[in-house]
Amino acid sequence: MPFYTPVQNARAFRLTTRYDEISWHDFPKVVDAFHGRIDDWYILPTKELINHKEGGHFAFAVMALNCLLIDTMSQYVYGDLSSSRSLFKDFVRARMPKLAGPLPTQINQPISHYNLRGDPLTTHKDVLYTGFRCGILHQAHVPLYGVLYGNPTPFSFQTSGITKYANGTDCPTVICNPREVFQEVETAFLQYLDELLNPDPRFNTLRQLFKAKFDDSFGVTIKTAI
Repeated sequence: MPFYTPVQNARAFRLTTRYDEISWHDFPKVVDAFHGRIDDWYILPTKELINHKEGGHFAFAVMALNCLLIDTMSQYVYGDLSSSRSLFKDFVRARMPKLAGPLPTQINQPISHYNLRGDPLTTHKDVLYTGFRCGILHQAHVPLYGVLYGNPTPFSFQTSGITKYANGTDCPTVICNPREVFQEVETAFLQYLDELLNPDPRFNTLRQLFKAKFDDSFGVTIKTAI
């Protein structure tokens, strides 16, 4: 049961829509409202930053929004009430395989890092989570083994010449294009919405998990049948 409930005629769900203007017993309309809210909070601001004439200067903010939206989607897809390392990585592996696989063979050793777990980074999803997601959200910067730049793929790599470990040895550098990552994130989000609205019974569990997260987050009860 939710800890909070909104006063529905006094609180906005979106800028132009109050809670009491949404038909909470009409599942497609709930999904449409959810779609609009995610657009308002994540998708449209990201596109504004990308398309700005100085968009290259906003790569950090775009990447932060990418990581926040991955965190958000993972909670709805798995019905969890807060983010976690495993949830983030499981979502990336299942829903955005281009951002998940092993690091390229030219990186002949894992990337070492200094977080509390200390596990070496061996896959794209490791780097995405530890370097970019946790670096931006917890340390206010991407660690030096990460670079935000406009290469034409989500990730590229340079084995030397950009970063060294403190002992003087070469540290592989991961070069990330936030615009390309966003394309994968938006595609995954739209696919998720399609599945929520697909009447095929194989998506019933997905709808139940969405409901579990949604009810707790927004303090309303929705039905999952469509």
